[in-house]
Amino acid sequence: MTSDPEIERNVRRTVGIAALKRIRRIVDADNELEAGKQRWARRLGIAFALATMLVLAWMLIR
Repeated sequence: MTSDPEIERNVRRTVGIAALKRIRRIVDADNELEAGKQRWARRLGIAFALATMLVLAWMLIR
């Protein structure tokens, strides 16, 4: 195997770039998952608030 410093530097750079791209994909997937959780939490919060308002309105009318 060649121990040329230029080749080794280029290999390390290429491997480093590939690792950073992989980490970026993992982070993007995690961010998307968290955004989905936030959307569901917002939807559930609105649904519970609406249900509470309907129950209170029903109790006041009755």
